[in-house]
Amino acid sequence: MQDYEDLVCVEPALNSFLGERNWSFDLEDEDKILRVVSPELCTVAVEQLLIEYGFLCIELPYSLDEFNPKI
Repeated sequence: MQDYEDLVCVEPALNSFLGERNWSFDLEDEDKILRVVSPELCTVAVEQLLIEYGFLCIELPYSLDEFNPKI
């Protein structure tokens, strides 16, 4: 995912699979971060969906600890 044209290509599939307001891409970030909100684990399915459209998608490590301020 490099630009808005790429996003337009996969937008219908992501909307269908995840719902319109449950995902977003940060195209300004050098890693082109995809954020997904889902009550279910869907990493493999999202990766596969993007691979079908010719995009590489790899889950980044994530921890809620990064959002908790340290006292």
